[in-house]
Amino acid sequence: MTSLPLDPIHTQEIALRNAYGEGDAERCAVHHLNLANQLEHAGGDLKTLLAHRLAGGVILFQADSPLLTDALVNLAMSFVRAAPRQPPLPREFDDLCTRVEAVDGVQFRALVAAFHADGAADGDEAMHAVAGIARSMAG
Repeated sequence: MTSLPLDPIHTQEIALRNAYGEGDAERCAVHHLNLANQLEHAGGDLKTLLAHRLAGGVILFQADSPLLTDALVNLAMSFVRAAPRQPPLPREFDDLCTRVEAVDGVQFRALVAAFHADGAADGDEAMHAVAGIARSMAG
């Protein structure tokens, strides 16, 4: 019996779910970013791909990760591609959580809350900071 190959978006959703299951924040962020890239390549929903790109940036921002720069550049490029319109980013942290937690097993809100408990910004502050930095990079 031959098995059908999984599509790249479904593969990234599985990888994202597994990263959350393992509790590795940086891996979660990377898989949010990879999922956003796959959605972009496939012509997927812009709101969803931007939400995953922003979620990856928020996690890396909260973790003070050196990978944050790459995430910000990709988000900034999304701003540039959307010009002259504003990209359809979630306005509230709750909206971001709802969008990215649509992937089974993703517990984004809990992950961000754990960072906040350790002294990092809360989810809303982190989301607006990441979006603001990317917006300024886009010029």
